[in-house]
Amino acid sequence: MGPRVLRRKLLELSKRSRVFMFGNHKGGVGKTTVVLQLAAALARMGFRILVIDMDPQANLTRRMGLEYDENDPFSTVSEAVKENREGVGAGVVLGVNWNDERTGQPTSEAELIDIIPARFDLINREQEAGAVGAVRRLKKALTGWTSHYDFILIDTRPDLGHLVQLAMAAADEVVLVFEPDYDTVAGAIRMQEFVEEHGEDLGNPELRVGMAFVNRYDRSSEQDYQLAGLPESLKSKLVELDAGGAVVGLDDGGEDYRLPRYIPRIARIKEADGAGVSVSEYRNRKGRETTAIFDRLAEKFVERVIREAEAA
Repeated sequence: MGPRVLRRKLLELSKRSRVFMFGNHKGGVGKTTVVLQLAAALARMGFRILVIDMDPQANLTRRMGLEYDENDPFSTVSEAVKENREGVGAGVVLGVNWNDERTGQPTSEAELIDIIPARFDLINREQEAGAVGAVRRLKKALTGWTSHYDFILIDTRPDLGHLVQLAMAAADEVVLVFEPDYDTVAGAIRMQEFVEEHGEDLGNPELRVGMAFVNRYDRSSEQDYQLAGLPESLKSKLVELDAGGAVVGLDDGGEDYRLPRYIPRIARIKEADGAGVSVSEYRNRKGRETTAIFDRLAEKFVERVIREAEAA
């Protein structure tokens, strides 16, 4: 199904926003990159997106064009969580600061993406973990005003502490992101086990791991070995871009591009991270290939959501 068909079908099934937390107990897996580029790809499909930065490093915030300045401050998720009031998150939403370098105007993607930003003082919310009901504060902040978004994507830090638990308590579903190596696979399994064991403790008994994205895949024998050895409970969650070698056109007059099975290790992705832009800003061949990868990821993501909604 094409992007327009997928969007129409999803809207027919449900009008509510869906909240996805992206995580891994192990850091350095490219999770923030995946959240950012998936949000951009979903926006290219016409979906309205809210991203939430729940990591005190605030890398997602920076990559979406927002730098905190003490001389020109803005409110962040830290203030919203601290206030502990229903709906307060609406007051800290900002637009994504991505502008077309040719026109100076917001890109078409930026027009469909909002962000609740973070800054370093978010770490102070960890001190409130022992307060009664503290784990529900992000969920309360999102109550009553998010229905105009199709998807809410939450980026988290690589641990299982209070900030991550805030995101879990607010989420409908957890998406694991990992590289196919021993340590990051182990981190993904630990997070999956935590969700299964403690969803009810977080006041979210329906929480589950719904999807898993393989990132920085280079088709090495070691990576294939790690993927082959995944427990079935995780293997069944894998989202494959294409297992059959499908090709897509890139509208550049060149040959069609054969999609990889998983998100590959590509220099253009790292360049986009450093520049704080969507990969679609790179209009050469490699940039178009990378954009096609995340467009397919977004389509597969939506297809999964549709299947789950139909089965509910």
